[in-house]
Amino acid sequence: MPAHLDAPAPGTPVDPLCFQLRGWLWLDSPVAQSSIATLEVYSADTHTLLGSTATLYARPDVTAALSLPTSALTGFEFFAHHSAATPATFGAPLEVRLHARLRDGSLTAPLATATVPTIARDYRQNHFGILLDQRTTAIQRRANIFAEGPSLAEGSGEVAHLLRRHLGPPPCRVIDVGCGLGSYGRSLLADGYDWMGAEVDDADCAELARLGLPHRHVDGRTLPFADASFDAALCLEVLEHLADPAAVLAEIRRVAPRQLLVSVPNCELLGYLWDHLATPWHMLEADHKNFYTRHSLGALLRPFYSRVELGFHTPYPLRTVEGTPLHYHLFAIATNP
Repeated sequence: MPAHLDAPAPGTPVDPLCFQLRGWLWLDSPVAQSSIATLEVYSADTHTLLGSTATLYARPDVTAALSLPTSALTGFEFFAHHSAATPATFGAPLEVRLHARLRDGSLTAPLATATVPTIARDYRQNHFGILLDQRTTAIQRRANIFAEGPSLAEGSGEVAHLLRRHLGPPPCRVIDVGCGLGSYGRSLLADGYDWMGAEVDDADCAELARLGLPHRHVDGRTLPFADASFDAALCLEVLEHLADPAAVLAEIRRVAPRQLLVSVPNCELLGYLWDHLATPWHMLEADHKNFYTRHSLGALLRPFYSRVELGFHTPYPLRTVEGTPLHYHLFAIATNP
């Protein structure tokens, strides 16, 4: 009763939540082979059904090796999911057993077995990990996947470093347009900067008030400050959300004509990531209205600030197929003499 599991390959770690099973079997005769209803693979430890298939296909290499008719269907291929996986499953060896379910309902003894290592990480604990649980059967809508998440309480250490580099030492009057929860304001205030937040979101403003951070609740069109009230403005992960970014930039220049520091998602990634069939998740958020390259961001900023320098921050996890680095965000330093 020959059978063989080609995959998982020996010694290759698998993810218990998703791994491929591939191989072949022959139950001694065409009559016996035709009695197979499904092939089923179980975990040896919990006897959990990991996956099954009712489809067999021709494997010329197998039929040649066993001198079978060329029409013999011996190959199988399907994907497994260990629904009973526990934290102890991950990182431990996993023994899988292949059985045939016959048309009379009986289950054969194991036809093939394999023991493979598993990865140590349970991706169900990751962001969106609920989607990896087979109990999550609801169809997900765009709002479930790409909805704008809550404002972040902590900012990026790399961005915080860039802000201090380009703002220069305090004292410095800074307006943070679209400040969210003031993730950069707290540390700037602690370092002696005269920081003021401007935010449209009611919940974020309530939290800013609870934290005792200076801020104004704004309407998203105007800033309630006199001309040249600030030495510099921050606009971090905001311009991608605005229906009319030029109008907001004109208002920012009015209150902070000397300097503006900007961060937005880097749309240039799309050209590089096509080879990976990948798109940055953040760029797909439902509320994103604008998508910037260095060239389009520079063109947007230059009517308001005569000198604009553009770069990147936050390395992206993927590189080009040639191995050159990519970055998640653009960073602009816009100034007037």
